[in-house]
Amino acid sequence: MAVRQINVTQLKCACLDTEWREAWLRDKNPSTMLSSPGGTRPVYGTLFHKIAENYVGWLTSSEGTGRLADEKALWHEMYERFAEEKLTGLLKSEKIDSAYHVGQALKVFCQRVSALRHRTPGFQSWQDIYLTKEFSVRDVRFDVGASSIFISGQIDAVRTHPDHGLEIVDYKLSHGANMKHDLLQIAIYAKLLAMTKPGLRFHGVLEYYEPKLNEVTVKVEELDTIFDEFVRPVLYELVGETAPSLAASSHDDLSEKIRKCYTDFKLKVEIIDNIEAPQLIRYKVKPASGVKVVSLASRAEDLQVTLSLKKPPLIRPAQGCVTIDIPKENPDTVFWRNIVNDPVYAGDESFVSYPIGTGIDNRVIIADFADPNMCHALVAGASGSGKSEFLKSLVASLIAKNGPGTLKLSIIDPKILTFGSFSDCAYLTDPIITDVSSAIPCLQSAVEEMDERYQQLGSEGFEDMSKRFRAGRKEVPFYVIIFDEFADLILAGKEEKKEFERLVARLAAKGRAAGIHLVLTTQRPDRKIVTGLIKSNLPLKVCLRVTTSGNSQIILDKTGGESLLGRGDLLCDRGKGIERAQSPYIPRDELLQLTKKGLC
Repeated sequence: MAVRQINVTQLKCACLDTEWREAWLRDKNPSTMLSSPGGTRPVYGTLFHKIAENYVGWLTSSEGTGRLADEKALWHEMYERFAEEKLTGLLKSEKIDSAYHVGQALKVFCQRVSALRHRTPGFQSWQDIYLTKEFSVRDVRFDVGASSIFISGQIDAVRTHPDHGLEIVDYKLSHGANMKHDLLQIAIYAKLLAMTKPGLRFHGVLEYYEPKLNEVTVKVEELDTIFDEFVRPVLYELVGETAPSLAASSHDDLSEKIRKCYTDFKLKVEIIDNIEAPQLIRYKVKPASGVKVVSLASRAEDLQVTLSLKKPPLIRPAQGCVTIDIPKENPDTVFWRNIVNDPVYAGDESFVSYPIGTGIDNRVIIADFADPNMCHALVAGASGSGKSEFLKSLVASLIAKNGPGTLKLSIIDPKILTFGSFSDCAYLTDPIITDVSSAIPCLQSAVEEMDERYQQLGSEGFEDMSKRFRAGRKEVPFYVIIFDEFADLILAGKEEKKEFERLVARLAAKGRAAGIHLVLTTQRPDRKIVTGLIKSNLPLKVCLRVTTSGNSQIILDKTGGESLLGRGDLLCDRGKGIERAQSPYIPRDELLQLTKKGLC
């Protein structure tokens, strides 16, 4: 049995660089240092880490430190005890820029420490936040086929979190081109820590002190996916084994349990197939002659008990069968980057198409604003359903296909949360609108622009904006208006509601040809909010998890939305019947990089 040893930094390089991996396999000792562009300032990350490590160690082990609360007091103690001598040394070496950068980053670190204290309920001491100053994972044995490899590393911090329980933290002084390195590194740490602390699962946080803090959070499921897709196959290669295909990984086959459950109620069925989707397993059931579909659907709660499910499965009629959707215990994350690189989506030539998500057949479901059946969208979903992430992936997809010259966005975000970091986006016609009263003027302006565009199209002889683009005339951009939560405007008053519906109807009726498109979203899809006039004018319907079957009926004219799993699980109607999909997730850092496109 082959046994090898490697540290986390080396394993990260092995995953990203084929030449590095080949050199390591030849028993060479290739460098793990990342090259920096010429002329860049050294960031002294090791110095920052050492000071932060010593400081947190002092906070967690010394008496009386629990009284420190505000950032000024925390910075004063850090500077006098740990930072002054080191920063003075940099200044004496005439490394003024680096000294300033490290000093400012450490100040921001103290601001972060103060914020962590204030977010921790019942704070008594710093040990309530930091479990240790650094978690050491030494020689963790990872069995790979018939071989083993021992992996070692050192995690910057493991902290408590009021929502996630535990989080692994990795400090960085710069990012950008190295983002993939950082995600791999924290995914490896999460796996090692989960192996040394069985039963615990860890949320990931990348904290970039540049010197302003930029935080990237990585969910447990995403960490698992990154490790399985990028790290596990390399571990097999490093010990000379062949990695098993992830596609071959099987789920528990529940076919017999489903069949027996129905048989107990004298409903004879045959399980003819099952398909693994990102969030669920879909079983295809063929009822025997005389067995009604409604009889199978009415046994959803009995299946829930028999299969030990958290909620009843979604049961629906389909072509030649009845489908039963069984949620996965650990759903897979669908990453936006993987979807946009999918050959089907990458080959779509429309300037205003975007992926709704990955369907049950694991194919990309694409919406296109240029299509009359999808030219405007109504999106609904309760809190936690993934509605905000869906909107972010929609915006990211449009930006990725267009420059600021061919796409303009108006974003109305009364919650000031979903698009709070978009203020510098070059694609915006105006700053993010957070005041509901300003939404009506925005729509009025869009109607006026639509009428002007119609006159221009008529004089030039084009039927619509898409045909004008295909003819090479791209100086008039597509215009997409996104309204994240329009319920406040509907409830503002009778006149406001009437004017809003009028403007929506005008834009919906003629906007497609003029290249102007609406996306209206709400977490309250009841009849007071989603009126008949609004619903009938927005052909594309996207329903994430809603609270009641009535909400689902209002959006889709069918029940089922109340049985969705949340976190991006959705039903949509593109004019082709109801389809189920998993919405893509785009990390915040990747989204921010896209929004800066065209600024330079």
